[in-house]
Amino acid sequence: MKESIGFIRDFARRGRFLGEGNTMSPSEEVFDADEVDEGRAMALLAYVPILCFIPLIQGKKANKFAYQHGKQGVVLFLFEIIALMGALFWKVALFLAAVVAIVGIIFVIQGKAWKIPWIGPLGDKLESPDPEGNRNK
Repeated sequence: MKESIGFIRDFARRGRFLGEGNTMSPSEEVFDADEVDEGRAMALLAYVPILCFIPLIQGKKANKFAYQHGKQGVVLFLFEIIALMGALFWKVALFLAAVVAIVGIIFVIQGKAWKIPWIGPLGDKLESPDPEGNRNK
């Protein structure tokens, strides 16, 4: 465990986050030690999903260090929302597909034909090759 923490510390110290040879440059803005110490707790909130707006709302006047992290935290939060919505979309789509499959099974058991809206016409366009070489007329 201690070795892995040491690796992470050495990795972060070298600044290599983008792959071998690439380094992330720190922010162009330099903060004094007092400002960093004062804004550290607020800057931590920037990376908590819904609390990220607090350092942003406080603004530059309250603490520039926290504000800088707040801007990044809000962008990260928006990215997380988009990712969550995408995942939610796929979960809803899979749920609907399962419901349609169950309805299809019920129609099969009843011996009825059923075309799924939007999917049935696409299925009609698929033709299987005739093994004897005859084409349907």
